[in-house]
This record gives sequence, structure tokens and C-alpha cells, in this order.
Amino acid sequence: METQKKHKVIRWLNFFLLVINISAFTTILFLNNQNNVIRKENTKFSSDEFIRKELKLNDKQFKEVSALDNNVFRSYQLLLDMQCETNFDLLDELSSAHPSKVRLDSMAKRIGNVKGAITRQTIRHFLNIRKICNPNQKLLLHKLLQDMLAVGKECRFCNKRECSRRDRLLDN
Repeated sequence: METQKKHKVIRWLNFFLLVINISAFTTILFLNNQNNVIRKENTKFSSDEFIRKELKLNDKQFKEVSALDNNVFRSYQLLLDMQCETNFDLLDELSSAHPSKVRLDSMAKRIGNVKGAITRQTIRHFLNIRKICNPNQKLLLHKLLQDMLAVGKECRFCNKRECSRRDRLLDN
């Protein structure tokens, strides 16, 4: 019985420390991004310049993808703010005298929804890029996405070297 209590306390402590780390990381990213936005007002995102260089986009293509991505990046920043706020709410609830499992579950669902929305914005971003690419640039984009996901090594999602899903991506 005593061992079970210890395991439960250690599990909650690990969870609490994980939440603190995630919150700190998100806050650092947010503050760093906010400082970059202030310094680089009215300039393009550095990731846009990277994409422009790697895919060899011409000026017209670059302007088009930048215009398409204006809403994506605004939404993305809003979602990061929501994620940060929810992480702090979660930390407050876990630190309260009597944490509510209902509230914690609700926050976990909210975090999942926000992460899903962030993924959807990332998808929109790459679809916007793909929309303006010629066939050769689409091949370069596919290779770039494979490199970003480290598909050539072990699977990013399951950490296996022999992942059938990874092989499926390499075949495309």
C-alpha cells in the first residue's frame, strides 16, 4: 500500500515537472518570437526566406505564398498564445489544494485541440507552398519535408529504424 502511494506521488510529481518544462519552453519560445516580431516588423519570416532559397521560388511565387500565409501565421501565433495560457491554467490547477479531475481533463482536451489546430495550420502552410510550386519545386518540397521529419533515419514518431510507415514515405 505504501509503495503504491509512493508511485502515485512520483507519477504526479513527474507529470507536474513535465507541465512546468512544457510551460517554460512555450514561454521562452513565445517571448523569443515576440522579440523577433518587434525587431523585424514588416519583414518576412526567416522560414519564408529558407523556403524561397531551397525551392528556388521566383519573386512572383514568393509574394503569392507570403500573401497566402498571412492568415496562417496570425492563426498560428494565436494558437501558441492559447497553448501557453492553457499550460499555465493546468499548472495552477495542479498546484491548487484540491485539483479538479474534471478541470484537468477539460484542459487536457483543450491542449489536444490546440495542438491539432497548430498541426492544421502547419498543413495549410505547406499546402500554400505546394499550390504555387511547379513540378520540379514540388519534388524539392517533398525532399525538404522528408529531411525536416528526419525520415531518412529513424521514424520521428516511434523512434524505430525499421518503421514501415517511414518506408512508405520514402517510396513517394
